[in-house]
Amino acid sequence: MKSFNIVVCASGGGGNFRSLIKYQCDYGYHISLLIVDRECPAIKIAKENGISYSVLEKKVLGKSFFEEFEKIVPIDTNLIVLAGFLPIIPKWICEKWERKIINIHPSLLPKYGGKGMYGVKVQEAILRNHEKYAGCTVHYVDSEIDTGEIIAQKKILVMENESAWELGGRVFNEEIILLPLAIKHIREAMKVIP
Repeated sequence: MKSFNIVVCASGGGGNFRSLIKYQCDYGYHISLLIVDRECPAIKIAKENGISYSVLEKKVLGKSFFEEFEKIVPIDTNLIVLAGFLPIIPKWICEKWERKIINIHPSLLPKYGGKGMYGVKVQEAILRNHEKYAGCTVHYVDSEIDTGEIIAQKKILVMENESAWELGGRVFNEEIILLPLAIKHIREAMKVIP
């Protein structure tokens, strides 16, 4: 039985990581490793669930960060999943892992993507522009920021008078459903049967 192995990369609270753990049996994938670029709550989640993790301090490693990153990605990895991972993936990694790296972004791309568009800043921009809809996107990672091919999106209605934090919370509730589902679809498209 071949398993569909994913490496999850995170920089923060690990909410999407927790959801990926929850769905791994149902959706037929296996989290082989968590990579973080700083000390963060995602590590505690990995420990609680018996998942291997690696801390690559971006501040310490500097330019050699992605060389170290590449060394620790297991050879049998089917997919690298960016779940709130802040470092920008360089072109050479994107080319080596073409169509094997995905990201979740808290907007309906191509709107509200790119440099500086992350976290609550995205929802603040959506509210500032009086958008009718918000949502999230799972996409393949390419050498630009948030420009890769879209895999899946979930759209929600923006409520009147809600704050950016409230909107962000509702978008996050969609992210934790959409990301595991997108991985399941990718696994099925690659014809990897668990």
